[in-house]
Amino acid sequence: MKQHEISIKILNGDAVIWIEKLRQVLLIQDKGKGTVKNYAAEMTLLFKYYNSKTVATITQEEIQQYIVFIKTVHKVGRVKCRSIASACAFFYKQVIKMPYVLPSALYP
Repeated sequence: MKQHEISIKILNGDAVIWIEKLRQVLLIQDKGKGTVKNYAAEMTLLFKYYNSKTVATITQEEIQQYIVFIKTVHKVGRVKCRSIASACAFFYKQVIKMPYVLPSALYP
């Protein structure tokens, strides 16, 4: 699946609700506009990649598989992978209130 194939997918209703909640939490915590935009964009692409799943059923292992996909297929660097991992960590810990551990390979 190419990146553009992910981005043209339509978010399912569950994901739309969670992206809006993410934006609200980021704004309440007074995060910068760039952070709000980047985290929402990263989570939107993740949710589109796993479009057939509800947000709460996406596992940490699946997130890591997504990072591997982005890294290997699209040849993104460590900074992009960290951005994805950071957005996921914030979302799962602060918004949906589920445990998420940042992959240690991204932070040696």
